[in-house]
Amino acid sequence: MLPPELSEELYYLELAASRRIRSQRFGQSRSRFRGTGYEFESHYKYEVGEDLRRVDWNVSARMQELYLKRHFEEKEVVVFLVVDVSRSMKFSTAKWSKRIRTVQVAATLGFSAASDNCHLGFLAFSDKVEAYEPPRKGQGHVWRVIDRLYNLQETERGTNWDLAIRFLRSRLKRMAIIFLLSDFIAGPEAKRLGELPEFKALARKHDVVPIVFEDQLETNLPTGHGLLRLRSAESRQELVLSLSYGQRRRFEAVIARRKAELRDLFFSLGMECMFLQVGEPFMDPLMELFERRKKV
Repeated sequence: MLPPELSEELYYLELAASRRIRSQRFGQSRSRFRGTGYEFESHYKYEVGEDLRRVDWNVSARMQELYLKRHFEEKEVVVFLVVDVSRSMKFSTAKWSKRIRTVQVAATLGFSAASDNCHLGFLAFSDKVEAYEPPRKGQGHVWRVIDRLYNLQETERGTNWDLAIRFLRSRLKRMAIIFLLSDFIAGPEAKRLGELPEFKALARKHDVVPIVFEDQLETNLPTGHGLLRLRSAESRQELVLSLSYGQRRRFEAVIARRKAELRDLFFSLGMECMFLQVGEPFMDPLMELFERRKKV
């Protein structure tokens, strides 16, 4: 069961999704992946091995070279929510933890997909697969996904992206829009995301959208002076920081470098990403993300 306060919030998000994000039209959006759909995009020169059935003979005759027709792939869209529920997602200094914020964002995306008659799939993971729902349609399915996500037993486990992506790829039968909801924090023993062949393979075949959840204390040290003891939720290692001016500058540099590395990784794989502070409203940033994607 969902608590009354969260249920009320989710009912509001259901209405908001149908009015605002639905305007982005998951189901009618053009895929950046080439297919054999019916909407013409452009011509391109023939290369050995191409399907000769797509040759435009009129254009080829004028250009004295073989030219093929390129089409946008238009088909029923599958939206997949991949949600990190590792122990670092429980952290919070705001009203909502990162874990609860992912429930709200997942609900918004799910309701939007359902209102556009898309299939919605769901995978929750830590260092193992915690929950899975195959793609289905309907508002009832969205509520089932939300209920499963919220009521998952809290885990003290770390993060294993390699396992999660392998599992996901084994279940995906066709191109999907995949939202990765995570803080992208992992222990030192975990492989770096950019080193995973499975992650790169996922990006080549699917439209992947990472949403990075951040807590205020993870990006800014508290005001004041003295010492601050921190413990990593993933590695359990402890660190004592001085709240001095120099230490603040070094902390800011580390955070900026981490953000830049994530952005560069996602950009190199053709992904449009979003960083979300859990203590701030998310609907407008989410709309901005979709507006940017429309222009790509």
